[in-house]
Amino acid sequence: MAVIGVAALAGCDGAGRVTADRADQTPTEAASELDALALESGALPDRARIDPAGRYGRNYEGGRDRLCLVPDGNARGRYLFGAETRIGQDEYCRGRGHAKLSADKLLLRFEDRGRDCLIIARYDGDQIVMPGALDVSCAQLCSSRGSFAGVSFPRVDRDPAQARRLAAADGTALCR
Repeated sequence: MAVIGVAALAGCDGAGRVTADRADQTPTEAASELDALALESGALPDRARIDPAGRYGRNYEGGRDRLCLVPDGNARGRYLFGAETRIGQDEYCRGRGHAKLSADKLLLRFEDRGRDCLIIARYDGDQIVMPGALDVSCAQLCSSRGSFAGVSFPRVDRDPAQARRLAAADGTALCR
């Protein structure tokens, strides 16, 4: 019902009359046009332009998730990252590496023992979400029952300096 209302509004002139050039738009076309206008006016944030640098994480009963992203020098769209997810005291995943922003995706390439692990996470401006299934090579970053699969990292702040100070459970810095 809301889509019909949005579509109707998109095809009206200032007096509420349907304009000829918009009368044949589908609801999807009308919604896309409204989204574009909202982005242009600033009513909606342009997620593709929101710098992902900062701290991400959450605490929950039995565990916590942490992720930090800091700029990799002056390279636009390139970052250093560290990520850790813990379930209880014994189950975890942890790794560091290089990240690249590509539209609404964040390509996370791990280093060291996880060098064969590449995760293509979804980035929406407010959180980073790992896919539900990962390559088996990513298991090298985890304990026997730990996994990054499906983990969501909500944004805590946008401060790269704070992100550099984000610590893993053992007290070591996640980001370099």
